[in-house]
Amino acid sequence: MGIGAINALLTVGRGQRLGLFAGSGVGKSVLLGMMTRYTNADVIVVGLIGERGREVNEFVRKTLGAEGMARAVVVATPADHPPLMRMHGAMLATSIAEYFRDQGKNVLLLMDSLTRYAQAQREIALAINEPPATKGYPPSVFSKLPSLVERAGNSDEGDGSITAFYTVLTEGDDSNDPIADASRAILDGHIHLSRSLAEAGHFPAIDMEASVSRLMIEVTPEEHQDMAREFRKINSTYPTKC
Repeated sequence: MGIGAINALLTVGRGQRLGLFAGSGVGKSVLLGMMTRYTNADVIVVGLIGERGREVNEFVRKTLGAEGMARAVVVATPADHPPLMRMHGAMLATSIAEYFRDQGKNVLLLMDSLTRYAQAQREIALAINEPPATKGYPPSVFSKLPSLVERAGNSDEGDGSITAFYTVLTEGDDSNDPIADASRAILDGHIHLSRSLAEAGHFPAIDMEASVSRLMIEVTPEEHQDMAREFRKINSTYPTKC
């Protein structure tokens, strides 16, 4: 992934699907930009769904830069677009990733954000009088999430893969809101960004104790796992803010 903390302590396997859980202003976009510049994936597909128009421009020009754009495809449907276009933007980005995977390439899919995709579906469902169920989210929202996420992964026919990161906005830093809770259940791991670490100037602000890669034990040797567990044990004895 090009990020030392993820490679060492949250090792990701090709074809894995992970969630990047973060509130606003804790370095989510910067972390995604680091992945695009330093990953060893063949192709990078970025889906910017429901973000501010100015933020899209900054991500492409500054965060990605010329180095990142050299092997990246960006699909952007900002917040001022209709909800149907925002949903189709997420599906289009996934379709582009599938195209490159079918060519035998290893693709890194970065979707920012899964929460905005769910909110777009909520707008559509409420407009057609579907009753809200969980904190204003109709049942169709929770059925749409797996249908999008499950499209990523390894190819059944060739050597290609889609390794996907879906950002999940935790409103009010509540990691148990309905979308965050549903996302954790369908993803192969989750990485939490801590506001207290970001406020202390620690970037990337990954909360190691709250993060997990479910496939790490499948793709790393026992020695690597022992060292990672020892680090977590030592790290847990230190306060969040130093």
